[in-house]
Amino acid sequence: MVHQIPFSLLFLLFHFVFLSNIEAQKEPMKFGSIPSEDLAMKDYPLDTAAGAVVLGDFGKLEFMFKEDDINYRFHRHKRIKILKRADFDQGDILIPYYSKGGQEDVKGLKVFVFSPDGKKVEVAKSEVFDEEVNRSWSQKRFSCPNVQEGSVIEYEYDIQSEAIFQLPEWYFQEDIPVRWSELRYEIPEWYDYVYLTQGRVPDISESNMVVNTFHVSANFEAGGTTMRVNCNKFRYVMKDVPALQEESFITTMDDYYARIRFQLSVIKYPRSGEQLILSSWSKVAEELMNDEDFGMQFTKPKNYDKAWAAAQPALAGAATPEEKLAKLYEFILANVSHEKGTSYSVRKSLNDCFEKKRAFGSEMNLLMVALLREAGITAHPVLLSTRTHGKMTVIYPILDQFDHVMALAEIGDKRILLDLANPNRPPGYPALNSLNTHGWVVKRGTSEWMEINPPSGSDTWLMNFTLDATGRLKGSISMSCDGYSAVDRREQLDEKPAGDDLKASLSKLFPDARIDSIRFENKDNLAKPLKALVVCELANAASVANDFIYLTPAMLTEYAENPFKSEKRTYPVDIPHPFKEQIILNLTLPEGYVVEDLPEPVKLVMQGEGGRFHFQLTQKGNQVQVVSNLQVSRLRFEVEEYETLRGFFSMVAEKLGGQIVLKKS
Repeated sequence: MVHQIPFSLLFLLFHFVFLSNIEAQKEPMKFGSIPSEDLAMKDYPLDTAAGAVVLGDFGKLEFMFKEDDINYRFHRHKRIKILKRADFDQGDILIPYYSKGGQEDVKGLKVFVFSPDGKKVEVAKSEVFDEEVNRSWSQKRFSCPNVQEGSVIEYEYDIQSEAIFQLPEWYFQEDIPVRWSELRYEIPEWYDYVYLTQGRVPDISESNMVVNTFHVSANFEAGGTTMRVNCNKFRYVMKDVPALQEESFITTMDDYYARIRFQLSVIKYPRSGEQLILSSWSKVAEELMNDEDFGMQFTKPKNYDKAWAAAQPALAGAATPEEKLAKLYEFILANVSHEKGTSYSVRKSLNDCFEKKRAFGSEMNLLMVALLREAGITAHPVLLSTRTHGKMTVIYPILDQFDHVMALAEIGDKRILLDLANPNRPPGYPALNSLNTHGWVVKRGTSEWMEINPPSGSDTWLMNFTLDATGRLKGSISMSCDGYSAVDRREQLDEKPAGDDLKASLSKLFPDARIDSIRFENKDNLAKPLKALVVCELANAASVANDFIYLTPAMLTEYAENPFKSEKRTYPVDIPHPFKEQIILNLTLPEGYVVEDLPEPVKLVMQGEGGRFHFQLTQKGNQVQVVSNLQVSRLRFEVEEYETLRGFFSMVAEKLGGQIVLKKS
């Protein structure tokens, strides 16, 4: 029996409905036999703009029992048609597999590239490379030779695996169209899986009960025996699946593709009690707290005592919990550099990380938990899946969904999330990739899910300029960046301390700009906004035509163009954090000119008050002031709200592109 949790429908099915019997069916493709019409295909009729199309993708999983091992064999057969040069990279293939402890292996890999005339080239075994991705995963990598417009790439392989706790996930949808995608599973009734689905409903869903014969070892039956076992057989097919292209403001495309994942819930062997695999969050929390690579790292002093001893001089004079937190935050960043990599556990020990002076961000955060606790501050680890790793499910305690851990400090009624690694991020500002709606707080007995409510980023530009009759602006620009905007700017200054990025931005807008000086404030004081003062002349900032001068006043805005280009969107908008932009222009008009036309003021409020825009202009004598305020506070917009969101930013872009028109008097 299989349980299903479809994210798209947000309900739980605790039973499986048999839809129809699966008749004995042939596999949808025969390896090495490409139909002539597919070889001759010039474009894909359902999407003539597509540069490639998956002609067929077939997966089949069967369980096997060998000696004392329980394993499964997963067969994959895929065929891709290359239509345009832009998609030649579809011939660069990765096959991931779970290599930890030798639990999985890729066998029987065969790869062919067919030219439009039917001739084929095989990828040699020497051209297939085996790479370690992390401590748990590896991948086979190869690039198909002789790819050209009209080529068909075909490959197949088997994965033999002992990792029955989580079966291979299956994607019915990709960034190119998929003509046919089919998955077949055959699961003995001893194994009860939950499965997580997202995206559209399969075009074909079939199930059946069959009886298979297995030779089962003594671990299952005294002396070993041949047993007839009921097996649940499933077949899912999606046809003519459209491509899903990446757009702005997303987490990862894996959160939006139509797919299915399986997770083992219960094992029920004959004449044995049920073995619960997916238990409860509280039980998993207890196990993690007792884990030598996780909980014991920040609860056993032997794992962090060297770091704690070294931190004592930094804590001298810190009287309040807030001061201690700030000092420990700075101490770790000053003594441990960030190493690329993801994990929610510690590879060796926190002391080892400290002595090597480098660690994963997650290890730095667990060290922060340990030192905060020693300093008398309540602190807990917070497990999460980063935005690029994908969304989480809170229904079942599945640890594999997590790839990162942050630190949570509790001081009075304040909860402060700490995500070290970047010295330009102050406490309370997790990495952008960590802003994935919520995280799981791990503690004994009362573990909980918490919302991640990120602070905002804000940019304020104050321009004081005098305009002359040639269209030249002379004066100053004051910049003030706070929150996440300040983090970005400080990172730029780390790379180019003279402010070259700011100079480049101004030069891109005004190619004839002359920058006389730039002065920064609060570069190293993360508690205050980063400020800059730019003294400059911007030649040709305004257009002069006969007796008229045309000037776009909101010249430094990031939203002169609508960030949402597509007319329609088939998945939600996920903005990482709230943001604000304020632009103020104080303009002195050139002598002998009067205002002919000013853009109309406007006040916009997005439906549901997820965003606001206020644009106003005032004139007094030869002075014109323009004030633009844009604020977006809501982070997620569903598909049915996209038109409203896009319309809001279209009106913002239109107004910010408006011009002041001056006429010679």
